[in-house]
Amino acid sequence: MNKVSSCAKLLSVLCLSALLAPSAFADAVKLRVGMPQPGKVPFFWQTDAGDYTGIYVDTLRSIAEELNVELEIIPLSQARLQRHFVAGEIDLEAGVNPKAEISALLEDFSLYTRPFGVVNEVFIYRPELSFPVFILKDLEGQRVATVRGSSVPEKILREDFTNQWQIAQRVHRGWNELGLMNEAPALHYQRAGNLNYQISLPYNSNPVVFRLHVSKSKLLEPMNNSISRLEEEGELERIVCKYLCGQSAALPDNDQ
Repeated sequence: MNKVSSCAKLLSVLCLSALLAPSAFADAVKLRVGMPQPGKVPFFWQTDAGDYTGIYVDTLRSIAEELNVELEIIPLSQARLQRHFVAGEIDLEAGVNPKAEISALLEDFSLYTRPFGVVNEVFIYRPELSFPVFILKDLEGQRVATVRGSSVPEKILREDFTNQWQIAQRVHRGWNELGLMNEAPALHYQRAGNLNYQISLPYNSNPVVFRLHVSKSKLLEPMNNSISRLEEEGELERIVCKYLCGQSAALPDNDQ
């Protein structure tokens, strides 16, 4: 009887332990991540081997590993990504500006994590230019290479191109004297490609977050806690430096 009683007690303890086990030991939750196409170096892009890489991708993978979340990355155009998100076919979008204006319908399905980074807007310019191009009033009437569809400061004359890689190359080659782009790609292209241009101080800065579908609301607080820990441990800074410090990261094979 003692053996039977001991076995019963042991079984009860095991069952109770299973019920109280933390979620990290449960089956992994799956998150379908919408990745806008074409990619945007150094934030996110797909290599020739088919792997996804970049600052946003590495940050999300660090969070997913800590929370025991499985990621399925799904490449989509920006317009299709948002439609699939509203339909519940995409669970998460990375690198979202929470200040950006979006449709009321998309807002109804959106939750936002705490910021995990900042995107700075800068001007790149030919080294021989002498005026301080980071002062916007000095740019009035100047022709500036910009990405088609992007917002730009008032009173500049925009010349639209497909992407930021084109802008970096054009200013480097002297085809444009001024270009407007994100600071991270400007640094990445300058160092990885040894491009010859100067980079202004930021004229505008925006936080970036993860957009989470409301159906995954239980992940919001754990994700925020994970972002806080990664920031405190210096991991977010290390990920950024991986792509922006030195020349270790490759240039895009395509116009991204």
